[in-house]
Amino acid sequence: MKRYLQILLLLVIILLGACGTKPAGTPAPIGVVPNSLQTIEAAAEDIIDYAPSGGWDQIGKDVTDIGSAWKSYQPQAGKDGASQELQDAMMAAIEKLQTASAAKDSAATMQGSNDVSAAVVEMFALYNPGIPADIGRLDVLERQVILDVAANDYASAQTSLAKTKSVWETVKPSVLEHGGQAVGAEFETSLAKQESALNSGDDTTLTTEAGNALEIVDEMERLY
Repeated sequence: MKRYLQILLLLVIILLGACGTKPAGTPAPIGVVPNSLQTIEAAAEDIIDYAPSGGWDQIGKDVTDIGSAWKSYQPQAGKDGASQELQDAMMAAIEKLQTASAAKDSAATMQGSNDVSAAVVEMFALYNPGIPADIGRLDVLERQVILDVAANDYASAQTSLAKTKSVWETVKPSVLEHGGQAVGAEFETSLAKQESALNSGDDTTLTTEAGNALEIVDEMERLY
């Protein structure tokens, strides 16, 4: 329990501080992401900031906003290309978040919120946003590494980190094209440190370094 509380405290500090390859030919025009999806994304990230310290009034408002925004967006989801599987994933994540927040379960609330973020970033991708969806995926995956470690689920942490590395290889050319040589190098250094910490069972370093990676992802977003 003491170890879990230490990791959770570190998670609070990190998350509060942190808060695809370009195709050949003519690129698709940059699309406009619906306001309802932007609301869901912002509220989900807000919850991640508040849940560790128990800001339940604000979390309750954010959860309500997410539910209302999804209700507004859902009728156009299929028309705009969202698969039924993706829509089901969003609904399941929202239900999980609602249940966890009502029970004031911090860990489950953060996981539910990150699941919502994972679904919404895939919906963002439908609109070819100015910031590549893969950068949003990196954000979700690095948060997931932290959540996996806090839950002592090292197999999942290994999977999350492997997915992070794969997504990075996909988006890396775009980041470099936008002048991100330095930030790209920083991110790769962080990935190496995370892998080393995971292999050695160093929870504290892994959690800290995943938090550092989240800040680097923020720097990537500012390149676009």
